[in-house]
Amino acid sequence: MEKHLLVCVREDSSASYAVRFIKNFFHSPCDVRITLFHVAPPKSSWNKGTLSKGRKLLDDTRQWFIDHNFCEESKIDVKSIYSRGNTAREIVQEGHKGMYDAVILGRQPQSALEEFFDYSVGSKVIWEEIDFPLWFCKCPQEIPRKDLLLCVDEDFPSQRIADHVGFVLGDNPNHGIIMLHVHDSKEKGAVTAEDIFSITRQHLEGNGVAPERIKELVLDGDNVARAILDHVAKRPYAVVAAGRGVHDKTAIEKLFPRSLSVKLLQELEGAALWISR
Repeated sequence: MEKHLLVCVREDSSASYAVRFIKNFFHSPCDVRITLFHVAPPKSSWNKGTLSKGRKLLDDTRQWFIDHNFCEESKIDVKSIYSRGNTAREIVQEGHKGMYDAVILGRQPQSALEEFFDYSVGSKVIWEEIDFPLWFCKCPQEIPRKDLLLCVDEDFPSQRIADHVGFVLGDNPNHGIIMLHVHDSKEKGAVTAEDIFSITRQHLEGNGVAPERIKELVLDGDNVARAILDHVAKRPYAVVAAGRGVHDKTAIEKLFPRSLSVKLLQELEGAALWISR
């Protein structure tokens, strides 16, 4: 089934991260429709040319896909708008309006200090009310990576991202899926890793993923994010996918992020990050 992706394009090198990830991950030819989206600075008397500059950026990016034989011209659309002052909100509004299967953003590597005071569009989008998956792409490796690490637990967002992964990879046999559950021995509950893997498999196989492409992995640890990051550092996955619970950004969260998805957004290197609520 065709996937419709909204790719956010900006006037910096991070735009190429998303573009290169798509080409490396799906391989050509692929069953993908792409809308390249650019948000120009707010319209004013002194920046009248920003929309046309953005359109040229989109046209150049579109041509890159065509030159690399990735998609037919008819499957690549472009859209540029003036910002009304909140780029993150406008990306989210377009994501809702276009009913895209995923919204994709490039993300620059940042120092620890920059991460601490992170006001990037990507970090703002993650806090918006969204009902579509987000893909964050940092600088890709020279050698394209393979396979996807699907981080799962018993919560609903985890199963939503599993369904999304199955939809995207059901007809893309180039990648295997490793279901990862981090087990905390201090937590007591009736749900086991076997239960979690069983329901996750239903989502994956229900979307056409062959059983032999799915593997299971259980890690022990009381810090889920650290366990995932340490594992990824040892194996070059193309994607790490995780669910994201719904909660407000508290004052303490601004300084010391506690949610798994925000920690992975800040610290994950090499692999793309897929998030779904």
